[in-house]
Amino acid sequence: MTPAEGRTGRREDGPPGEALLYLSRADVAALGLSMAEVVAAVEEGCRLKGEGAVAMPPKMTLAGEGDAFAQAMAAWLRGAEAGVKWVTVVPANRARGREAVNGLLVLSDGESGLLLAVMDAALVTALRTGASVAVAARFLARPDVARVGVLGCGVQGRRAVEALRVVLPGLAVVRCHDPDPEAVAALAAVCEGLTPPLRLEVCGRATEVGCGAGVVVTAITMGAGPPPLDETVLEPGALAVALDYDAAWTPAAMRSCDRFFCDDAAAVVATKAAGRRLAGVPETIAGDLGDLATGRVPGRRDGQERLFCLNLGMAIEDVVTARLVLGRARERGLGTTLPL
Repeated sequence: MTPAEGRTGRREDGPPGEALLYLSRADVAALGLSMAEVVAAVEEGCRLKGEGAVAMPPKMTLAGEGDAFAQAMAAWLRGAEAGVKWVTVVPANRARGREAVNGLLVLSDGESGLLLAVMDAALVTALRTGASVAVAARFLARPDVARVGVLGCGVQGRRAVEALRVVLPGLAVVRCHDPDPEAVAALAAVCEGLTPPLRLEVCGRATEVGCGAGVVVTAITMGAGPPPLDETVLEPGALAVALDYDAAWTPAAMRSCDRFFCDDAAAVVATKAAGRRLAGVPETIAGDLGDLATGRVPGRRDGQERLFCLNLGMAIEDVVTARLVLGRARERGLGTTLPL
């Protein structure tokens, strides 16, 4: 069987529009994408967004039972691919031994509109979310950061550490807090597996993760209670990157920073207007990752600025990561060809 035939034996190079490539969660994992590759792809996606080469409406969010929610996220990279991701987040799944985040991503050819692939979105989401932290840190963190703090040691927290190692060459220590000892153990394994390995310091309280940390990443479960981090946590010269909306930081903490950034200003404004979350974020947004990647807005200006970046997640990050996944899958002949 040739790589073009896929696992079904049906060739992928037949008449356009008659088939697409399906990539399972195992397929995506088997590709072995490096975090450095994903960081580069996401940064490029941010630059293109900043240049106006991306059509991306605010994500549609549906509220489920309790803290569960679902989102539909779409983006069209002009002259390239278009994609949409359907993702569900059910925090209660963790207690059931199931994945909390599940979804599928559909990728189409941007010129012809023909379907190219459908793939599991769990790993794509984890990789691009971690990469978004690295993009924020590239422009907003001090380049000499040696210690980072992580509140929430789940998948997003762990991927953030992997990504920060890509852009912070002096990183040596990770301070963390999570009530789940298994999550802490999983982060410890990530730190030990990096080259060179990182030293993990486990904190007894959430507020301790910021001690001496040049970057503080938060990725806790939304709706778990009042925000545990106030304006005293972030030290002068540090950067906060929130992956959990306004779940971890109080309004006072966000407003006390010298400048407030985000991944997509339009999405933050739309989410705040919807009324469910982000009521406490500052009125003034200094810029987003597109502004930073194009140089339209300056990043860190000095070593004492306390900066905040709120990353809600962008569909363009999914599209550029999915494009990377599809290209690698084609090279290696992975996936299952499905008829349309």
